[in-house]
Amino acid sequence: MARFVERMQCVPSILAAQNARLGAPLTSDDLADVVQDTLTSIWRKLGEFEGRAALETWVYRFCFLELMNSVRRRRRRPEPMHEEESVAERDDTGGASPAETADRELIHRVLDRLGPPASDVIRMKHFEELTFDEIGAELDVSPNTAKTQYYRGMVRLREYLDAAEAAQ
Repeated sequence: MARFVERMQCVPSILAAQNARLGAPLTSDDLADVVQDTLTSIWRKLGEFEGRAALETWVYRFCFLELMNSVRRRRRRPEPMHEEESVAERDDTGGASPAETADRELIHRVLDRLGPPASDVIRMKHFEELTFDEIGAELDVSPNTAKTQYYRGMVRLREYLDAAEAAQ
């Protein structure tokens, strides 16, 4: 048990790095909550670990999925704006215009609609900047399968985005 706890010390670091790659959408308090949720998920699924890779490699995927779930939940939850709080103080988009923010939200909604495995591969490729070799290793598929899922997903993503744009 002590060895397992020691090895799980990587979870906060992994989540912090992933959060930074996404532009830090979560605060440190939110990130601490995600760490706890991730550790709980890992503990529940520990019996499914097959040992084909390092435990930390297996844990990395849990971190990513829990982080993305938390980011999606946070986007859905409206934040109250106090009267004295200016728009600039509330803006956590890194200075993005409202149109850019709307575009990002649309892309995330369409990726959610697209579903796995294509949405996972696209997110890993663009948000985490992983190579197809790394994506294949994460998803336990060949790099060529990851490429195929990516390109097929991009075609469907474009169709969904075109349909959403036509509806507006």
